[in-house]
Amino acid sequence: MKIHSLRLRLNLLFLAFLTLVVAAVAVTYLIIASQRHDALLINLAGRQRMLSQQMTWLALASPEDPLLAAARERFVERLSALEQGGITFDAGGQPLRLPPPENEAVRAAVIDARQAWLRFESELERVIAGETEHALISTSLLLLDALDTVVTRLADQAEVRVQRLQIIQVGFLISALLLLWLGYRVTQHHVVDSLTVLGAAATKMATGDLQTRVPSFVDEELNRLATAFDAMRAEVLASQQQLEARIHQRTQELITAFEFSQEIAAQLELEQLLRSVTDRARTLMAGDAAALCLLDPEAGILQLAASSGTGDTSLELRQPANALLPAQVIGAGHTVVTETVCANCDFLRRFAGKQCIATPLCAGETTLGALCVVRPSQIAFEPEEQVALSLLANAAAVALVNARLVEKGRAQAKQSAIQSERERLAADLHDNLAQTLSFLNLKADQLEVAIAHGTEAEAAQLLAEMRVATTRAYSQVRAALTGLRTISPAHNILKTELHACVAEMQALTGLTIDLAVDIPETLPLTPLTQQQALHIVREALTNAWRHAGVQRASVCVEQVDDVVRLRIRDEGRGFDPMAVDESAHLGLTIMRARAERSGGTLDILSQPDAGTTVIATFPLNKEQGNEPLAIAAG
Repeated sequence: MKIHSLRLRLNLLFLAFLTLVVAAVAVTYLIIASQRHDALLINLAGRQRMLSQQMTWLALASPEDPLLAAARERFVERLSALEQGGITFDAGGQPLRLPPPENEAVRAAVIDARQAWLRFESELERVIAGETEHALISTSLLLLDALDTVVTRLADQAEVRVQRLQIIQVGFLISALLLLWLGYRVTQHHVVDSLTVLGAAATKMATGDLQTRVPSFVDEELNRLATAFDAMRAEVLASQQQLEARIHQRTQELITAFEFSQEIAAQLELEQLLRSVTDRARTLMAGDAAALCLLDPEAGILQLAASSGTGDTSLELRQPANALLPAQVIGAGHTVVTETVCANCDFLRRFAGKQCIATPLCAGETTLGALCVVRPSQIAFEPEEQVALSLLANAAAVALVNARLVEKGRAQAKQSAIQSERERLAADLHDNLAQTLSFLNLKADQLEVAIAHGTEAEAAQLLAEMRVATTRAYSQVRAALTGLRTISPAHNILKTELHACVAEMQALTGLTIDLAVDIPETLPLTPLTQQQALHIVREALTNAWRHAGVQRASVCVEQVDDVVRLRIRDEGRGFDPMAVDESAHLGLTIMRARAERSGGTLDILSQPDAGTTVIATFPLNKEQGNEPLAIAAG
């Protein structure tokens, strides 16, 4: 019969150990009691020998002594107890019950001692009777030999029992070792090895191997444990597969939502963006239709802005923002799933018997509207789908804000371009036409004087100069109006342009201008920067001609590290820069704006009666923008 229970195996082992221990203790106790009995018998036999010697001595010395009779009585009593069993007394007078001897050698020795006693007793009677002829001594010796034989046989019997005890103890030891070995085998095979297999299976499960089944076992208890482990493995595997499937589905939904949001975010045209959002939302949710409504916060109205999958739908559909569904979506900011018949919406009412999901369009803390999708009621909106639609709606809200900002930015850019063009035209007219008109005004005064003095040649010369100036003014006005007054990259040579500018100003103003240029033939300056530098030189020389009251000025241009520095100096009247309102002096404002427009700086150093120095600094190797000039009115 095979045992299939580990508990039963262990119980049997423990029972066997217990039985072995009890048996060993019982046998040891019995043998010890037997040895004690043997020692008592040997002691009694030895005392019989002493009594025989005492009786011999008393018979020979004092036959009438009462001790002799007492010794005879005690000897006979003990001998009878040794031979047949019975009650006797030890040396202390305590009664002892002796069993009949079981050993044949002991019984024979006791019988021989009985025969020797009878002969000794006969001779003892003769001595007591007073006969002189007797063999008491010889019979006494024979009795002593017989009693010694009894002691020897009792000692042999005790020795045999000791040997038997040793054999039994060795047997118990061997049995104990056998039980220990058997217990080790049972524990190793049915417990340790099985738990090792279960541990390996648990390790595989912990490392992700859920395909390998947990092996079964013969023992019922371990097999139940293995079955529980395998059931847990199967449940974890099923949960993992289900979770992986959900994660895969969720990932695909998020990827789709992200791709849709990226595509939506790239849309900058508002109407196209709104149509794209509804199309993508309907595709993402596998819906029958989708709609996007925008909120008018001032009027508290939701108005349909775009729809998908609905055919011809009027964009004039509106509903209050405090209605039941809008209040939950717009007011509370929740994603709501409801039946279309319960939505109280003119758009959703067209899809009776279906369900819809509505989510707010939120950009930060601002709610811009709502996005809803309709599909059959049999297909529930899963939580993952609700999250995906919410993400899409948030991306759409951000894109909607961006599109509105782009439209606003375009309008602002258009207005800024108009303002920039006005500022450019004002600067060009101030730098060019105003100077030319001032020159013409001066020449007109000189012409009037020449005519008054009758100097026709001088008048003709002045008229020719005025005609050239008028032609130049016409060209400057055309350039200012068409925006063509720029330096082309093919002529990006500041050094050459400076010489031409100084020559032009000397011809216009009559000033003697000292020009010192310490720069390479070409510099890494943008055409716009070079143009601004030339305008600043021209404006500074014009101011010196108009206001300084001098006939000489100097222009110094040099490269210092990574900047180009222009210094225009006159030794005229000078002024206090702190006391001058630049808003009332358009030329100073324009010069400063030109320098800053190219990333440079402008400093004006002047004192009354100490001349004026204008220092303009422009960085090298820096791309400059075409920012508008900031000109103060006045």
